[in-house]
Amino acid sequence: MKDARNLDKQWVVLSELSAELVNRGIKVPEIVFEKLRLANALLSYYILDPHASINVLSNVERELNFIQSQLFSLCDTELTEKYLNKMIKAIRGEIDAKFPLSKSNYNKEVKKRGKVESIRVKLQKEMQIERLSDLGEWYGVIFEYSDERDKVIIEGNIDRVKRALKDFAVMWKED
Repeated sequence: MKDARNLDKQWVVLSELSAELVNRGIKVPEIVFEKLRLANALLSYYILDPHASINVLSNVERELNFIQSQLFSLCDTELTEKYLNKMIKAIRGEIDAKFPLSKSNYNKEVKKRGKVESIRVKLQKEMQIERLSDLGEWYGVIFEYSDERDKVIIEGNIDRVKRALKDFAVMWKED
């Protein structure tokens, strides 16, 4: 897992603070929760995607700074002191906070590199690998079974993948 420069730990502390404020009956602006969701999504994207730019972290930091300013302005002295200490520890990486990764339906098998495209197709029933190999040779694409059950990955030049998919769809309906 990629290092998020302790921004993930800061997010956890700010999330806890927002929950504590709500539990105390203090009205927290809705924008804070929107920004928390946005920061979570950005952090998850950065951590999970090996190609994500480090510039994403500056966006996360900007969102967390906004959240922090909004939440700490709502705190009393005791709560401010408590959570400022937690934030300092989070910044230093001294707390063990579990960041809730926001995993979407992103699939590592489906990717695009230049003009090479991969798509995943769900099969109604199993097809012979020989038929898939013949199609792959005919269209110059690669057919392979997915890690997921009843799915096939078609990889190759986007135009070739589209043409192969058309014939594949006809074969698929025949079976």
